Amino acid sequence: MFATQIRPVTDLRNHYSEVESDLERGPVVLTKNGYGASVLVSIGMYDKLMARQAIYESIARSESEIDAGGGLDARKALSEMRATLHV
Repeated sequence: MFATQIRPVTDLRNHYSEVESDLERGPVVLTKNGYGASVLVSIGMYDKLMARQAIYESIARSESEIDAGGGLDARKALSEMRATLHV
């Protein structure tokens, strides 16, 4: 897991390089007037989060399709894949 750091939003202007360095250790929560205002993450973390979100959305679509009576039985789908791939 990673450590979440909390910094005032003014640190973006006054200490940007430090904030940027902090992103290597995990997300940085920016506060405004003592309350959470936003969260910064590294581009690598962002890419991982977006990939994970895409998987979750795909699973949700699949579950909705199954609930609506769609989709294939796993054995039938595997059999069709084998036939298509000639294995």
